[in-house]
Amino acid sequence: MLFRLVRIVFFISACCLGVNNANLQNDFEHFSIFHSNNENFTRGIKELIERIQTEDRFVSYFLQRNHASDCVDEDLAKNFKLPFMQLNESKRVYVRGTGNSILLVILCISRLTDKDFLLKFAKQLQHIRSRRILVIHNDKLAASTRTEIETFFRNCMQVKFLHVILVHRDFTETNVFHSLNQFPEFELETRDLRTTASIYPNRFVNAKEKKLSVLADQIEPITMLYEKGDTLILEGYIGYFMKAFALKYNFRLWLPIVYEPSIVRVISMEEIRQAARNGSIDVGASLSTPQKEANLHEYIYPIEFFQWLTMLPVEPPLETYYFFISIFSPTSLIGIFLFSYCVCVLYGLQLKLRRKTLYWNRALLLLLLMPWHLDLLRGLLNQSTAMRLNSVTRRIIFILVFALGGTLNNFFSTKMVNWLTVPPHEQPIEKFREVAEHNLQIQIPEPDVAEIKFYRGEKFWKKYNRVFNVVKSVDEFQENIRKMDTRYGYLMNTLVWPIVEQRQRYFKNPLFRLSQNLYYTKGSLLSLPISENSIYKDLLSNFSLRSRESGLLDYWYSRTFYTMVSIGRFNLTDLSKKYTHEVLTLKEFEWVWITYGVGIGLSVLVFIFEWICYKFTNAHII
Repeated sequence: MLFRLVRIVFFISACCLGVNNANLQNDFEHFSIFHSNNENFTRGIKELIERIQTEDRFVSYFLQRNHASDCVDEDLAKNFKLPFMQLNESKRVYVRGTGNSILLVILCISRLTDKDFLLKFAKQLQHIRSRRILVIHNDKLAASTRTEIETFFRNCMQVKFLHVILVHRDFTETNVFHSLNQFPEFELETRDLRTTASIYPNRFVNAKEKKLSVLADQIEPITMLYEKGDTLILEGYIGYFMKAFALKYNFRLWLPIVYEPSIVRVISMEEIRQAARNGSIDVGASLSTPQKEANLHEYIYPIEFFQWLTMLPVEPPLETYYFFISIFSPTSLIGIFLFSYCVCVLYGLQLKLRRKTLYWNRALLLLLLMPWHLDLLRGLLNQSTAMRLNSVTRRIIFILVFALGGTLNNFFSTKMVNWLTVPPHEQPIEKFREVAEHNLQIQIPEPDVAEIKFYRGEKFWKKYNRVFNVVKSVDEFQENIRKMDTRYGYLMNTLVWPIVEQRQRYFKNPLFRLSQNLYYTKGSLLSLPISENSIYKDLLSNFSLRSRESGLLDYWYSRTFYTMVSIGRFNLTDLSKKYTHEVLTLKEFEWVWITYGVGIGLSVLVFIFEWICYKFTNAHII
C-alpha cells in the first residue's frame, strides 16, 4: 500500500516536472526568437545608417527616447561608431549649442500619436530642425494604421521637420519605411528599402509650385508692388531676388489675402517680423538689420552691408563778386600794399641819394607818407613805363616790381579761368550744429527716429533734435525724396543713394550730395527676415551667397533704377536750377563801390585834416 502511494507521488511529480520542463523549454524558445529579432533589427539599423552616411556625411548622433526599450534594442547606442548624445524624456538641452550640429537625429517612440513628446523633441532641435531624422517605432508595421502614421507626419510638418523617415521594429522583414513630402502639399510616402532611391531625397530640387508666401515692405529700391491689370507684380532689388529664387526652385510667390489691402502703403518692419513669427508668411521680402534683434536666427545669412548717412543740398555757387574777395583778400591786399610801399620808398630814397638831396626835412616826411611813383606802380600791372634804368639799384627795383606784377597777373588769370569753368561753392556743412546755422533741416520719417536713437543714442537725439524735421510716414518721406526739395536734407542710406545719384546724372547740375560726416551708423548688416525654424533658411542663405558671388545681386540693383522709371516712381526731368553768368552786373561791383567809397571817405578826411592844419598855421602867422 505504501509502495503504491510512493509510486503515485513519483508519477505526479514526474508529470509536474514534465509540464514545467515543457514550459521552460517554450520560454527558452521564445527568448531565442526574440533575441534573434533584436539582432536582425540592430543589423538592419546599422546597414540603414551606413547607407544614410553615404548619401550625405554626418559626424555624430543625437538619440532621444522615453525609455530604453523604445529603441527595440536597449543597447542600440553601443553600436554607434561615431560620437553620440543620448537623452531621456526628462532631460532638456539645446543640441545646436553642444558642439558640431552636422548630425543624424534618432528618435525612439512607442506611440505615434504622442504629440507632446514630439513637441518636446522639437525644442531640443531648436534651429537645426532641417537635419535628417530617423524615427524608430517600437511596434510592428501591421499594428500601425495609416491614419496614425499620417497624424505623426502632420505633427512633424507642424514643428517644421523637413527630412523625416519612419521605420518599425520589423522593417528588416518588411523593407518598408515611410517619409514625408510637403511639396506642393502634404503627401505620405510608403517606400521600399531595397530600391536604390535616396533615403532622404532633396525636396528642393522641384518645389512643384508650392506657395511661398511673402510680404514686401515697399521701401524703394528694395521692393515695390504695382498692379498691372489683375496681376500684382513684385519689383525692386530684393523683389528680383525673390522672383529668381522662386523660379530656380519652382515656387509660386503668393501674397496672403489678409495683406492684400496693404499694397498701397509701406509695410513696417515690425509688421513683417510679426507675420514671420506667427507663420502668416514664409519670408519677408525686405531688408532689416539683425543687430537690433535679440534672436539672430530670425534672419538668413546677411545680404548687404550699409551705412546711414545724410543727403544734403549741394551748396549753391558763389556770386561772381565773391571772386574779388577771394583773390584780393585782406591779407593779400596788405601784403601787396606793404611790398609796393617799401619799393616806392626805396626808389624815392635812391633818387634823393643820387641827387644828394636826402635831408631830414618836410620833403622826406612827405616821401614816407606818400611814396607812390606812378611809373613804378605801372610795373605792377606790367604796363609800359618811362623809368630810366641808369643804375643797378633801379634795375633791381624794376625787376622786383615787374616780377611781382607778372606773378599777380598770372595768378589772377588762372583764378578767373577756374572760376568761370568750375564755379566754387559755399563752405560745405560738416557738422550737425552747422545745419541749423544754414537754416536747413533734415527730414526723417517718424518710424526711423527709433533707429537713430538705437545707433547714435538718446543723448545725440536730445542734442540735435531741433535740426530734424519729422514726417509722419515713410510713404510721405519717400515722396519728398522723389520731389528733391532742396529746402531740406534727408536721412539716406547707401542702398538708396546710388539711385538718387544716378537720377542726378540726367540733371545739368546735381542738387544733392551725400555727407559722410553727418552719419548715424558707420556700418550695419542687412538680411531677410524669416521665421525662427524656417525650412527655407539655409536654402535662401545659400542662394544669396551664390547670387552675390555670380554678380546677380549687383545686376538686379542696377536694373532697379530703370524699373522705377518705367513704373512711374520718378521721371528724368531736370529739376536743377539754370545758373547763367551775366557779365559785369551791378552786384559784382558791390565790393568795388564799397572800396571806392572807403577811399573817397579817407580822401575827404585827409583833405579836411590838411585844410584845418593850413588854416591853423596861417592864423598863427597872422
